[in-house]
Amino acid sequence: MKVLITGANGFLGSHLVEKALKKGFETSILIRPGANLSNLEHLHGYHVVEVSYDSVDSIAAAFKDLPAQDLIIHNAGLIQSYTLDRYVKVNVDLTRRLIDAIRQCDILKPSGRLAYISSLAAKGPVGNGGPASNYGRSKLMAEEVVKNSGIKYMIYRPTGIYGARDVQFVPLIKAVKLGLYPSMTPKAHKMTLINASDVAENVLECSLKHENQTVHLEDGHVYQHEDLKQALEKLLHKRCINLRVGRPVVKALLSISDVIDRNLNRTPTLSREHYSEISQDWDYDFSKERNEIPLTIQYSLEDGFKSAIDYYLEKDLI
Repeated sequence: MKVLITGANGFLGSHLVEKALKKGFETSILIRPGANLSNLEHLHGYHVVEVSYDSVDSIAAAFKDLPAQDLIIHNAGLIQSYTLDRYVKVNVDLTRRLIDAIRQCDILKPSGRLAYISSLAAKGPVGNGGPASNYGRSKLMAEEVVKNSGIKYMIYRPTGIYGARDVQFVPLIKAVKLGLYPSMTPKAHKMTLINASDVAENVLECSLKHENQTVHLEDGHVYQHEDLKQALEKLLHKRCINLRVGRPVVKALLSISDVIDRNLNRTPTLSREHYSEISQDWDYDFSKERNEIPLTIQYSLEDGFKSAIDYYLEKDLI
């Protein structure tokens, strides 16, 4: 089984590589020259292919010495930006160039699949009727490129991902260690989560069994902030109080932060748009989909965050 992974050096990408190697797959990773490989430093046995994503020809050149693949996982993409144009340039245009290069080089076996890592943001919050952010809109556009490619595909829409080698929850963990749980929403909004290892497991397994499907990835539970607070309190052996901040205050502060980040040409950690998106409800019922495409979930919320906290401690992040 030959697997090629783009965006392999990132948080989720490293879990995809790790899981593929554990399954005994012949694993190659497609990365830009000079990419930071620290997330992969604990892994061995994968083949590194450097690539410039600037053109179809440059991607095709990176493919030239590779054998035909059983599975190509396209995980590379842009997560944080301000404008739709920049999201489209990376998430949509890069996807289109990759697909054109796959066709040009016959790098994918006739029985092979292209697995595209999209996001639940492409569906949008419950009741929104579609994406609530430019990120989600760009992911939905990229999905259409994949669907219309003529290549056998699988599209995956993971919900909020957490786990070892992720850093987005570090500020929250630090706050809990200080005895505070910041709650930036005035109501107990509903959210779903999934551990990165479970995302990787299901992407690899479902891609071997299905084709031309869109799969939503979540651990099957609906959470509120109190659930997350209790899990973190238990893991960190720390009681904390809720630090409630009103939505208007948060939006005002993030608006100021957005202006500063724009002027400094800095990638936002949390933009006003992203906050408005994630503070809505995400409790979709995917039970019918699970009957058709069951998922394998190994990590409970507590087990999953234990793996993340162990990593944070190992790397002196908290």
